[in-house]
Amino acid sequence: MNLALEFDNVSFGYTPDKLILKDVSLKLETGKTYALVGPTGGGKSTTASLMARLFDPISGNIRLNGRSIQEYSFDELYSRVGFILQEPYLFSGTVQDNITYGNSKLIDLSKTELKKLLVSKKLDEILHLFPDGLSTEVITGGENLSLGQRQLVSFIRIILREPQFLILDEATANIDTVTEQLLGKIIDQLPKTTTKVVIAHRLNTIKKANSIYFVGGGQVQLAQNVAEVTKILEAHNTKIT
Repeated sequence: MNLALEFDNVSFGYTPDKLILKDVSLKLETGKTYALVGPTGGGKSTTASLMARLFDPISGNIRLNGRSIQEYSFDELYSRVGFILQEPYLFSGTVQDNITYGNSKLIDLSKTELKKLLVSKKLDEILHLFPDGLSTEVITGGENLSLGQRQLVSFIRIILREPQFLILDEATANIDTVTEQLLGKIIDQLPKTTTKVVIAHRLNTIKKANSIYFVGGGQVQLAQNVAEVTKILEAHNTKIT
């Protein structure tokens, strides 16, 4: 078994006296897709945040590619782990500035060179959705762009890094179908070895996953199939459609 990430008796809480996860152990294999489901406040986003080392566990170990996640430098971790939120944050500058942000391999590319790279990745058609292509101005937070446009920028930024581990907080849940299809094409450009974790709010998402985990009550529980997931969610008065 080639493990991408492993939780070994991990416990975490934002305050020590109120644990959200208690002695959680799980193993995620390289190249597979995993769905996290559960009630609001049950710990899905917390679990994902620990995977990206936005927080450290109170106890237990998290290993990425067999190595403690705390041993990685920020740059190493940033190059290996991508995290895309439902509400991506963009900074002031241009679309090109936001796409190349934090990527040492791309930051010095000219507009022409970056366009050639996007063509090679079959991502160039997305630029037509921005009035001035790569030169489109972005204000702080990306508030002058639609949610779909902000998602496209954040997806392209991550895909060009080709992370080994990608976490998606159901990033396509609140956007139109056309944009969702474009984002699907972007994800398809990732290497087959990329491990994906999706915080799922919709049934079609978990149907595409290799394995499904229910997160709630301090535990992360493996579910055998969609039917079992539905029963577990109903028992917690939670639905997924």
